[in-house]
Amino acid sequence: MAMNLRFTMLMVLSTVAMLLAGREVSFSTAGFYELKHSGREVYNMNIGWKFHKGSLPDEVWGKDYDESSWESVSLPHGLELLPEEASGCINYQGESWYRKRFPLDVSLREKKIFLHFEGIMGKSRIWLNEKLIERHYDGYSPVVIDATDMLSFDEDNILVVCTDNSDDPSFLPGKPQQALDFTYFGGIYRDCFLIAHNSVYITDANYENEIVGGGVLIHYPTVSEQYAEVGVKVHLRNEEQSSFEGDLHLVLCNCAGKEVASMKVPVSLSAGNAKYIHDSLKVDAPGLWYPDHPVLHELEIYLTDKSGKTIDGMIQKVGIRKIEYKGEQGLFLNGRVYEDKLIGVNRHQDFAVIGNALPNSLHWRDAKKLRDAGVRVVRCAHYPHDPAFLDACDYFGMLVILPIAGWQFWNQEPVFEERIYTHIRQLVRRDRNHASVFIWEPVLNETRFPKEYAQNAKELVDEEYAYEQALSACDPGAQGSEFYPVIFTHPVSASGGSKETEYTVGKINRSRMYFTREFGDNVDDWNSHNSNSRVHRSWGEEPMLQQAVHYACPDYSYTCLESLYASDKSHVGGTLWHAFDHQRGYHPQPFYGGIMDAFRQPKTSYYMFMAQRPVVRNECLPAETGPMVYIANEMTPFSPSDVTVYSNCEEVRLTIYGGGKQSVYKRSSVDKKMPSPIILFKNAYHFMELKALS
Repeated sequence: MAMNLRFTMLMVLSTVAMLLAGREVSFSTAGFYELKHSGREVYNMNIGWKFHKGSLPDEVWGKDYDESSWESVSLPHGLELLPEEASGCINYQGESWYRKRFPLDVSLREKKIFLHFEGIMGKSRIWLNEKLIERHYDGYSPVVIDATDMLSFDEDNILVVCTDNSDDPSFLPGKPQQALDFTYFGGIYRDCFLIAHNSVYITDANYENEIVGGGVLIHYPTVSEQYAEVGVKVHLRNEEQSSFEGDLHLVLCNCAGKEVASMKVPVSLSAGNAKYIHDSLKVDAPGLWYPDHPVLHELEIYLTDKSGKTIDGMIQKVGIRKIEYKGEQGLFLNGRVYEDKLIGVNRHQDFAVIGNALPNSLHWRDAKKLRDAGVRVVRCAHYPHDPAFLDACDYFGMLVILPIAGWQFWNQEPVFEERIYTHIRQLVRRDRNHASVFIWEPVLNETRFPKEYAQNAKELVDEEYAYEQALSACDPGAQGSEFYPVIFTHPVSASGGSKETEYTVGKINRSRMYFTREFGDNVDDWNSHNSNSRVHRSWGEEPMLQQAVHYACPDYSYTCLESLYASDKSHVGGTLWHAFDHQRGYHPQPFYGGIMDAFRQPKTSYYMFMAQRPVVRNECLPAETGPMVYIANEMTPFSPSDVTVYSNCEEVRLTIYGGGKQSVYKRSSVDKKMPSPIILFKNAYHFMELKALS
């Protein structure tokens, strides 16, 4: 009893739930959701670590090493708490050590046991009970370890991790932080889980390392409003000493918990072997996943033996959807042309003070605040983001562009390129089942890479997701861009666009899809960084008003919401640089171009984006929708006399204090360049008149 109680205290079950829009939301664990009574147990390993920042002799991994003087921490952990202004490489870079002691209950003695780290920044070494079990060179991909034969049930186990976020050109991103536009925060900055299941089990795609295989793969051979097929490919492994006979069950339930499709597939597995089960569920009148109507199903996948006992199982969230680009006809979602533009933002994952070590709840909060603002697409710049953020994008109906880690850097050494290919495969395997996945970005951002690399990167994505169309994107001027169905560029009407490419007046190739991966940022030079788009909230309302005008509809030629909405049908949308203010390595000033600051407090441009969302309230979307109005005037002695209003309503009336004088704005057809233009009531506010009233 004491051992069970201790185990429960140290390894808290990870089924954490939160309430959003009146709906309970659970967090995924190691790429799946837990299925109760399935024989698979997931334990949260985030609690109870000891931490030391700095280099130490390797003997620190020994069982008898005394870590009692170290700091006690829990994961996600980011090495240090930082000031709000933490750019210019003031953050720590170097080695740090983590140690965790944990017992195991004897009930797990016959189980297969895996450790799953969602992310350890930089390069890392991992010891378990004094044995070096992993060297990892990737700060953004999961680390999955079969720990079964190395664990003790008679005494505490010792798990030791050495992390190192110092510059290293041999793996992504590769570029030194002092020349990087974001920051190498460090530590075990994402969740860690212990997974225990029986020896006949559903595998983990990132551990198995099989092309278009491992784990569970979900795809959609047929999608329409009347009928859909949900293709499910499951990798099963038998590590028992005897053969296994049983059944694989697939049960698809809608968001109300009602079963809409199911099947049972006989399974025969000889001892020590693995096999794939690949079949399709047929669904009549399916609820389909759209950005403004993100219907999510739950797919229960479980394995039973001949007696009917459940041996292993899990839940996968399923959004039935099909994304296609049909040339001159434009973008299609679920067989219907998508008439609107996909407008959104780029996102860095770091948060004020805590860096990259965000708990799942903050990733979900980011997604909620962006969806409230009407955002329909997010580019996860410039690296794979936390799985919790992708889960939230599935839930809130935001399409996602998934880049690999990289920014303006190429290393000629072969090991660098080989590690990129591994990184691409791990990204696709980790995120292939998300309904929100829109575009893969397997090339390095703004980098001069070889043509052969561009071709190989595209082919890897197609190889790892070899079913329906996998959209991959590349910059137009890059070598090898001809292999890509999606080109990142600007509308032809805006400055800053590529001038010597196919995307010029009269040369648009409508068999290809175009998207603006970054718009809005505008600096005088790359040293001074004076800008009308980079504005700190503390600078006050007039600079923030100017930022909003620059992002919406400036009186000079520049990519903005207005030019994106006016672009050709082949140009499907764009993402603003950037959603949030964030820290940088190569410049002492943080990036201030976000529509929210580093604490996620909104600037006025946030409400300008919000005004572009549909005026009709959407009860099916778990976010704020419908009509909105925001008066962007603080009524201070220094506030402008012209009053700016952001609203998606057709008519807005501004009543002036004293006397009840009203000004009325009614939208006309000339205002339709973007869904909701900025409304300006001229000469409406005067501080001295307000003073006289008081």
